[in-house]
Amino acid sequence: MAITTYAELQAATANWLVRADLTARIPEFIALGEARLNRSLRTRLAESEVSLTAPAGARTIALPGGFAEPLALWIVDGGRRTAMRLVEPSLVAASTVAGRPGSWGVDGASLAFDRPCDQAYGLVLRMLVKFALSDASPTNGLLADGADAYLFATLCEAGPFLRDDDLAQTYEARLARAIGELNAKDARSRAARSLVTDLPRSRGGGFDIIRGV
Repeated sequence: MAITTYAELQAATANWLVRADLTARIPEFIALGEARLNRSLRTRLAESEVSLTAPAGARTIALPGGFAEPLALWIVDGGRRTAMRLVEPSLVAASTVAGRPGSWGVDGASLAFDRPCDQAYGLVLRMLVKFALSDASPTNGLLADGADAYLFATLCEAGPFLRDDDLAQTYEARLARAIGELNAKDARSRAARSLVTDLPRSRGGGFDIIRGV
């Protein structure tokens, strides 16, 4: 059967376990498997951009839902992005003088800036998002491109519950292979993109579809 939705993943897990009495437990296995995938995968399948607003006077704003790790933050002026410098939260120089923020960090559940904003600023945050299937969010990029990783991560978490070490070891190997293949695929994609963007531009100029200039 195809595995393209949360419901299909639950059904496939029950089929692979050959157990019809684990319906209530399978969502737990999926959630535990996702926690593992969130720690193991750093692919563009997990990347997302979110538009935010920093109000006047604010030095911190709440992180968006699903946030896992930061990648980049831009201030948007008239449709033009200006990158801000990411630093460790302890190194964000907290000026009391309001102005245009230039650096930022993640402090607990907030984005922290180096100064209070002197006006409202539009922002775009690029981040890694958590894989978190649910009835309300029945699919995501990883399930679409790596259903095997999702299934084997789920089955790995079922092994200890069933006290079946052989089952767990079998699916650990399958999961490791799936994660390795996804990471290798992402590395090839990034290498190809780097090759394109590093090519010298012709004297006549032209438009770079990757850089957007």
